Amino acid sequence: MRIYDISRTLQEAPVYPGDSAPLLTRQPGTPGGPDQFLLTATAHSGTHADAFSHFLPDGSSIDQMPLELYCGPCRVLTVPGGQLVRMDDLRGRISGAERIALRSGGASYLCEEAAEYIAACGVRAVVTDAVSIGPEDNEAAIHTILQRGGVAIVENVVLDAVADGDYLLFAFPLKLGGADGAPVRAVLLGPGK
Repeated sequence: MRIYDISRTLQEAPVYPGDSAPLLTRQPGTPGGPDQFLLTATAHSGTHADAFSHFLPDGSSIDQMPLELYCGPCRVLTVPGGQLVRMDDLRGRISGAERIALRSGGASYLCEEAAEYIAACGVRAVVTDAVSIGPEDNEAAIHTILQRGGVAIVENVVLDAVADGDYLLFAFPLKLGGADGAPVRAVLLGPGK
């Protein structure tokens, strides 16, 4: 078995348009102690999970999200890059998959029809290498479809070194009380050395 680290280094990850870039500042510690590092970042910095409360006012915050959504079998799929992912791009490829990870080179987003199809297929989590699961002009609709369908979302991963196939996903979000998202350290377990 091999561990594939699919998390981006926080300070090097693409930043969603309009968001603040994460900042890690070294500061002197207590006298005689080691230096400390102060992290300033949004809850959606780097590789992160969106809580259901991200777009649903009555949705669970990240500390209330069921952890089993972020752990278990996951199918990695290459989808067309630089365009909307449509239902036909997924049809016949996600049947029986509990979680899916979409590899597009970080340049593809779901359309509403594809989001509805993912939810209807019983997928429990969708992972993407793009900064968001939905395009900027239709983000709310895509997130809402998935979240109302009980589908967890993990965004901004890196899948370049991972071949299509079945793996085990571990992508637990930080337990930030009341937050609508949190950074994760996402890994896939699969074949290889």
